[in-house]
Amino acid sequence: MTDSTEYTCPSSPVSIVSSTEPPFGPLPPPPPPPPPPPPDRKDMSTMSSDTTQPSVSIITLNTSLFKHDSLSKDQNHFSSWKRQFVQTLRMNQGADGYLDGRILPPNKETEPRAYSNWNANNGSILGFMGLVINDSEQEVIEDAKTAEAAWKLLVQRHAQEGPVKQVQLIQEALNVRYSSSEKYSTTSSKLTTLNKRIWDMGSLDSELFLCIIMINSMSNVPELRATRENVAQQFAQSDGTSPDLKKNPTARKYDSSDIKRALDMAQGLLWRLKLLRSQARVARNVPFPVAPDQSVTRRSGAYRKEAVWLGKP
Repeated sequence: MTDSTEYTCPSSPVSIVSSTEPPFGPLPPPPPPPPPPPPDRKDMSTMSSDTTQPSVSIITLNTSLFKHDSLSKDQNHFSSWKRQFVQTLRMNQGADGYLDGRILPPNKETEPRAYSNWNANNGSILGFMGLVINDSEQEVIEDAKTAEAAWKLLVQRHAQEGPVKQVQLIQEALNVRYSSSEKYSTTSSKLTTLNKRIWDMGSLDSELFLCIIMINSMSNVPELRATRENVAQQFAQSDGTSPDLKKNPTARKYDSSDIKRALDMAQGLLWRLKLLRSQARVARNVPFPVAPDQSVTRRSGAYRKEAVWLGKP
């Protein structure tokens, strides 16, 4: 017998063979990917028509129809400029639809040619717009990518042309009279246009109206000409009398208190100027002490110097 702690060797050697083959043979190859779905008949029809008859055609703008001065904030003529600009585009195959979004860009994938034509037309209108506005207006729209975006920026900029112009339009409207020398319909049309321009500049509240009548009351006063121009400019560049500071914390308010401060400053300068003028008049009327002087007199053909202050003949 052998000790229980002894191990017995196997009667035959055991060989260990490693193999990468699965126990049941090689795996079948993966199935091929499914074929792509057939193209939609509608897309095929659209792409086919896009090649021959794109939904958007190239527009060659006739800019000679535009006969208005370049748009300028200082001229306060946005209403007439806008009317002629829109009419010019309208007569160019209805290109004014690019301004209000009625002509949308086609799908780039299904209508590549129409999409290219739309971009070309959009660029032409943007270029035309830039040619009929001044430099300060061009700075407003220089980052706009579409004619619609640029148009919105111009409309927002000129929606309120300033209280001074609004007062002028109100005065102009109040001075209009019906007359037998002009058709009543013509006068009515003139009043309708003036009324629209007045309210397009913004609605009036008590504070805004106070600012307007204060600015208007400075007219025809030579001493306040510079003050009036400065106040009107500051008012036009501000965000109004009651901006929403929660939505726009950087908004700049300008109201009647600012105008009163400007008037107080002008009053102080006027008083100072009057005081200086008064002092100058007083100084001219006060005799100065006569200092010793010498004059040259001519006696018997010869010059003789005499001290005037000595009183000698």
